Amino acid sequence: MEKITDHIGLEKTTIVFASHHGRDSGKIPDSWLEKLDPQLIVIGEAPSRHLNYYTGYKTITQNRAGDITMELVDNKVHFYVSNESYKRSDLTNDGAKTFPNYIGSIEVETEYTLEGVSA
Repeated sequence: MEKITDHIGLEKTTIVFASHHGRDSGKIPDSWLEKLDPQLIVIGEAPSRHLNYYTGYKTITQNRAGDITMELVDNKVHFYVSNESYKRSDLTNDGAKTFPNYIGSIEVETEYTLEGVSA
């Protein structure tokens, strides 16, 4: 990934899915993370001893959370998981109830331009 950093466009995003199921061997380079500046990183189902936990970022680990459902409502992403005991204290509690096992929300930062109009 580092070899192609200067050859692709990386823009700020809200959620990133960690490459290689979150394994340390496939860690997203810091140079990419600085440009992507994600609010949350989803880490996949690799054995925990191989995972990179992306210190300094909000994360959801699929190993513990199970299936993850994301619901976009207005400028919020609500997260639901299949593991009833999985909890997150770093997400906002908006009381969403569309699906079972709501764990919290993040607000989508809307700093983009659409046809010359800032949103």
